[in-house]
Amino acid sequence: MTKPELVELLDSLEIPVNEGTPSDDNIEKPEIVYFWDYVWEDIVASGENYNTNVTYQISFLAEVPRSKKLLELKHKLNNIGLHPSIQHEYDPETRRWHSFFSLEVLENV
Repeated sequence: MTKPELVELLDSLEIPVNEGTPSDDNIEKPEIVYFWDYVWEDIVASGENYNTNVTYQISFLAEVPRSKKLLELKHKLNNIGLHPSIQHEYDPETRRWHSFFSLEVLENV
């Protein structure tokens, strides 16, 4: 998967998507996705760096633990052969569920 493919997949959910932290306009929406990169690993062949494997955290906030859009995202990933381990936590302060997982993406960094 490439970064443009990742963004296209997230946008296909038709809910707010932010790279980095959620925007102030979107933070109160019933469901939002936000993502950021946290690992860059050069891919080297024959001593030459020709691409970068970038690991992204994908975070999903929702008012319910198994929201329809989270399940839709899971199924879309599964349909393209990606099967991330999705973790969940409840935030009592906001009364929302945070589901998150990582994906490796090819990028020219």
